[in-house]
Amino acid sequence: MATTDCQSTSGLRLRPCKHQVAGHLFEEGKAGSLVDDRGHFYKPLQMGPRGDREREFYEHIMSAVRNEQDELMDTEASHSGNLSDDGSEASVSGRTSEDDEEHRQQHLPFSVRNAVLLRSIPRFYRTVELDGRKLLELEDVARRYRHPSIIDIKVGFRTWYPTADTRYIEKCKVKDHMTTQAALGFKICGMQVYRSCQRAYWRASKRWCKQLPQEAVNKALVRFANNEAGLRPEDVYGGERGAIAQLRQLEAWFQKQREMCFYSSSVLVIYEGDAETAEEANVTIRLVDFAHTFAAEGHKDSNFIAGTRALIKALTGVMKLDYHDCIL
Repeated sequence: MATTDCQSTSGLRLRPCKHQVAGHLFEEGKAGSLVDDRGHFYKPLQMGPRGDREREFYEHIMSAVRNEQDELMDTEASHSGNLSDDGSEASVSGRTSEDDEEHRQQHLPFSVRNAVLLRSIPRFYRTVELDGRKLLELEDVARRYRHPSIIDIKVGFRTWYPTADTRYIEKCKVKDHMTTQAALGFKICGMQVYRSCQRAYWRASKRWCKQLPQEAVNKALVRFANNEAGLRPEDVYGGERGAIAQLRQLEAWFQKQREMCFYSSSVLVIYEGDAETAEEANVTIRLVDFAHTFAAEGHKDSNFIAGTRALIKALTGVMKLDYHDCIL
């Protein structure tokens, strides 16, 4: 994959990201994520292969999109002209309809077959260096919200990847079973909810999230979707523009793609904290954290698909719960 040279951050006015709910936080003397006045987010790269993988993931996406920008129209025209040929080959070779769909997907331009992914991940600008540390300069996904309510949910029934060493796998298995990851297929890593009546945020600590029992997860999901200004779970999770509809689009992309496997990645659900209606909430889903993303080598990412389905089922269920019975 292509490598982007690190650039200096001199001249930029950087400050701690106050809306970071999980991951790199300014806690216990640790260096956290930063933002600037342009709407850019600076995420510290982890040391070793984890940081390399996340950087390479973004650089691969950026390189693939750039390389096809000048050729996209010609590629689409060429592909559309060959659709009938693909169909005849399928009938002769005995390919199943699923095989034929995979074949068609593989020959679509990168930005077309991965359009859902490109909408879901933060935009990548470059890799920068600050005080000897490397950071990814990304889009600040909370920038366009006045009072962003955000929940970070790690997706999948397991966070370990098959090629990892035995010690790492066993460590992940223990953590997955100590949280709701292995049982539910997802876990809440952090969240903040804007309480409109108090004009302030309620934030869940890392410890609170780690100790959240399975039976309390639904209550947490209900609590996240209530901002004391009129919003309820059906406004945030339901509807044509809600979280569930967007998660289904993401799941549909995962069902087709065979290029990448995402372990220990998270879905962010973001909405306008002082909104009074579903339309004002402007709910959006973003996919983040790619330190454990690998080439799929033609295989379906069944772990992430199963986790996404489990999350959709949970969100569908909490829309039927009474908020007053779910106060944490």
